[in-house]
Amino acid sequence: MREDVPVERRTYYPLPHPDPAQSRPCPVCGRPMLTPWYLRRDRERHVWRRWVCLNCQAHRDLPEDESA
Repeated sequence: MREDVPVERRTYYPLPHPDPAQSRPCPVCGRPMLTPWYLRRDRERHVWRRWVCLNCQAHRDLPEDESA
């Protein structure tokens, strides 16, 4: 069993963010479609933000500031 199983499963993807400054280039497909999705904490209580590409649906978790 994985240690960082989310409390709820998210089966939808976010809508494109209206502010293009919020999106980042995707490391997989290269298009600027990487959009912030949701925050979570791991067992050590570190805050992570999941970013998802709206083009190829690749995702990555990046550390987030504790004040988020």
